[in-house]
Amino acid sequence: MNAKWLVLLVVALFAMVPAAMAAEKRCKAQGVKVECPTQTKEALEKAAENYDKEAMDMLKGRAGSTYGITGFDYLTGVGKRSSGSKAGAATLEKGDSGYSKGTGKTEMWERYDKMKKAQAFTGDSAYNLWTNSWSPSFKTSLVPGANPNEGKQWFYVYCVGCHGWLLHGDGPTAIRLDPYPRNLTAGAEYMNKKTNVELFTVIKGGGAAVELSDAMPAWGNLIQDQDIWNVIAWIRANADTKKPANLEEYLNPKSSFDPKSSANAVTPLNAAKSAEFNEAQEMLEAMLAGRGGDELKGGGYVDGGLRRTPEEEAKRMK
Repeated sequence: MNAKWLVLLVVALFAMVPAAMAAEKRCKAQGVKVECPTQTKEALEKAAENYDKEAMDMLKGRAGSTYGITGFDYLTGVGKRSSGSKAGAATLEKGDSGYSKGTGKTEMWERYDKMKKAQAFTGDSAYNLWTNSWSPSFKTSLVPGANPNEGKQWFYVYCVGCHGWLLHGDGPTAIRLDPYPRNLTAGAEYMNKKTNVELFTVIKGGGAAVELSDAMPAWGNLIQDQDIWNVIAWIRANADTKKPANLEEYLNPKSSFDPKSSANAVTPLNAAKSAEFNEAQEMLEAMLAGRGGDELKGGGYVDGGLRRTPEEEAKRMK
């Protein structure tokens, strides 16, 4: 019995070493140790509770926000208002939208009907029906050749659960992770010191690609390289943005990231000529599953839908 417990103790100790090393290494940017910004345990426990409550409020059609941002709910931004509500038109802050009663149609449906009648429900207008009406929309990009408006879509789908709606590292599952997710808005103290290549590598290859925690999965098997660049542009657009006090602040974040900084030296427009990027790409493509030849490589470009090339995005975004 004693021998058995000794073996288990040794195994446990060895298991703790990589985690400790990861915690140390993940606090570096461009090879220099920097502060590691995360939320407290108490804050993450509260965040998980708030997400649950927000979900239930949305299903019940209750107006208002669990998170205290006037006129905004973290999960949808829609589903809380409807002029067709039996209880009368709900405001952003109070009332019952009738989502769980009556027709079940919300303010989103009303916008959709208006666009359809105006024959405007095509292409970008359909794409932007929710995304740029209830979330920040940008006319400029801090990463040439990448589009933050496209990037936030992938972030909302894959990243919110851990990193949180406002990128503060307080998603509903963050409390279950060890170590906790980074606060991606911590620009001056952390994220602005990370190079675009470093961000690209960890998003595409996951934590394991940079000898960090494997709690960060490899997204390169699900999204393409241009999508990853767009996510980076979205992250850069939110550097040092604080929790908004109102809807106006939420829709118009002001970033501290300097597009002329050395961290932004490699962009999707010049990545193919970067030795650092190509070395990272070779490693990533070798470690990712499902690579069966040139046609399946994430480094390639698949046309279709609303995805654009870096050159097209550069013309589209200032």
